[in-house]
Amino acid sequence: MNKAFKQGVDGTPLCDNWGLLRSFYFIVNTKGVTKAAREQGLSQPSVSGALARLEKRLQQQLVQRGQRDFELTAAGEVLFAEVQRMFEAALRAEEKLKALHSDLVGTVQIQIVTGVRSDILDEILRLVHQRHPSVVIDIQIASSPTILHNVVSGAVPFGICLMTRPLSRLDCQLLLRAEYGIFCGAEDPLFGRQDVTLDDLRNVPFISFSCDKEGRAPEPMIALRDSTGLGRTIGGTSGDFTEVCRMITAGLGIGVLPVHAVAREIEDETLWRIDLPKAHLYADMFFISDPARHLSGAEGTFLQVAQEVIAASS
Repeated sequence: MNKAFKQGVDGTPLCDNWGLLRSFYFIVNTKGVTKAAREQGLSQPSVSGALARLEKRLQQQLVQRGQRDFELTAAGEVLFAEVQRMFEAALRAEEKLKALHSDLVGTVQIQIVTGVRSDILDEILRLVHQRHPSVVIDIQIASSPTILHNVVSGAVPFGICLMTRPLSRLDCQLLLRAEYGIFCGAEDPLFGRQDVTLDDLRNVPFISFSCDKEGRAPEPMIALRDSTGLGRTIGGTSGDFTEVCRMITAGLGIGVLPVHAVAREIEDETLWRIDLPKAHLYADMFFISDPARHLSGAEGTFLQVAQEVIAASS
């Protein structure tokens, strides 16, 4: 994709917003929001909102407003040329897979870390189900070390987990580089403050994920604990992303969360990001598989779709 559009203004890859790009593709192809909504089976406000969010993310206008005829801006023309290539590649992949396995059946297991919100993963699942509705997808939640162990040992064929670096014996495809932040809820005394220091947080209880207890997970919480000494007092713990968010929102403590996954909560002001200049937390999320593993027909097809979608979004 054109370098100007590879990442949004916040530095994260634009391909993480596959759903927004898909809506933009249909808007341009059908020359209007109303027709694009009908084509996708969505409401008009939903598609219109997707366009607005994409423009806000890029800080560039993509479609001319107030025109009787549908017209793209210069930025819109550049972006659509790249997006069109992505979707043409995805369509070719669909046709190839349809010809190979028109009546495919079976179950595909995939283990993922809790709280994954990825438009790329959503698109993989959508395409697999669209082409092979008889294939059953079994998604299991586990910690990153458990997922790595299970893929290496052959217990599961696929995983989506956080890693500091790819493993040479596995096929590791980068899904996204996620930025993490320290958050508190509206009931917390720190909510709304922009002058918080490390000393203010020394004795504040942290809400952590259960996998942090393993001590060897490449989770941002471990990095924060090692670099600042924070998070040694635990106010709550859960293996489920939703429950961790619930406890932080309820004021039980503060916690480390992926920024992209709580964008709605930030906008609704139920969560507040505590800005610490020295706490820069990032984690690479990978789709992993073992190239030496013998895959069933359903698993092989799932892997093909995943590779096509990831390649088209890179």
